[in-house]
Amino acid sequence: MPLALLLAAGGVEAQSARLYVLADTVEAGEPFEIAVAVDHAPGQQTAFPAVPVDDPEAAPLLAFGDAEATAVRRLPPAIRGRVRTDSAVYAVAAFAVDSARVGPVEVRVDSAAVATGVAVVPVRSLLEGAPPYEPTPPGPLDDFPSAAPVWIALGVLGALVLLGAGAWAVRTLRQPKAVGGAAPYPAALARLDALAREAPATPAEVETHVVAVRAVLREYLARRLGLPALESTTEELDAALRADARVPGGAADAVRKALLPTDLVAFAGARPAPPEVAAFGDRTRAAVEAVEEGVREAERGDAEDGERPGRGGAARTPDAQAETAGGGRAVRTDAPSP
Repeated sequence: MPLALLLAAGGVEAQSARLYVLADTVEAGEPFEIAVAVDHAPGQQTAFPAVPVDDPEAAPLLAFGDAEATAVRRLPPAIRGRVRTDSAVYAVAAFAVDSARVGPVEVRVDSAAVATGVAVVPVRSLLEGAPPYEPTPPGPLDDFPSAAPVWIALGVLGALVLLGAGAWAVRTLRQPKAVGGAAPYPAALARLDALAREAPATPAEVETHVVAVRAVLREYLARRLGLPALESTTEELDAALRADARVPGGAADAVRKALLPTDLVAFAGARPAPPEVAAFGDRTRAAVEAVEEGVREAERGDAEDGERPGRGGAARTPDAQAETAGGGRAVRTDAPSP
């Protein structure tokens, strides 16, 4: 018999409720359905018990005897003369043994409460054999994959990490540490000596080496001459050197000759062969020595002019002498003799 006809097949007494279990037998914990039908006069409002929609642990369960409801759906009403039948189907589960007592279900019709009867449904046992049930003996152990490949891979990865950390530490320790307060000229030569001991083999190592050589020259010029060498382009730096009275033209040419090839490596992607890398350091050393020689010659000339002001030079102040000794830019102080 269809479910709609079954639910509408009750008596016509006003406000009566019926309970139907839509399963002959059930299993413990497995869902099954029950139907609830209520007969009442037309115009009255029917309210079936609502299933909590939130987490069951946050709200009490809706229980009908041994059955716990998990969902509900309303069916269309049926009207026969002066009797209206409202019905709902609940999805429930029972956890009883042997048999489960389902019901009663209380339904409100307007302000009155109408309760269904109680139904008993058999619960199939999940155990095999006849009572008393004996536990099933343990079966053979399942084969699990060996963890050896995982441990081998982890060991190899750990070894690679240690090797990388060791290589980084050795490379870091080989680089000379900057000495605070060291004069620009000795510091530049010491750094070039350290770089000359390197043997870059890969393109990445060559690029790192050449950029480091380039930085030595620019840092020396910034400290010795007081020029913005670190943030200037090669063309800007060349113009500043040629405008500096302390730097001979040959020294400015040496600086330009040393910087232009390094710019190609740093910005144009040029990658010279490892045997050609030593030439970058040689040109940089020659530029540093040329600038240093010119600056010292200018300082000696200024010192001699300061000792003999009657020969066309004014005596230099202690501040000007300190600036020149510390690497600041030279300022012409010559004045015509009275």
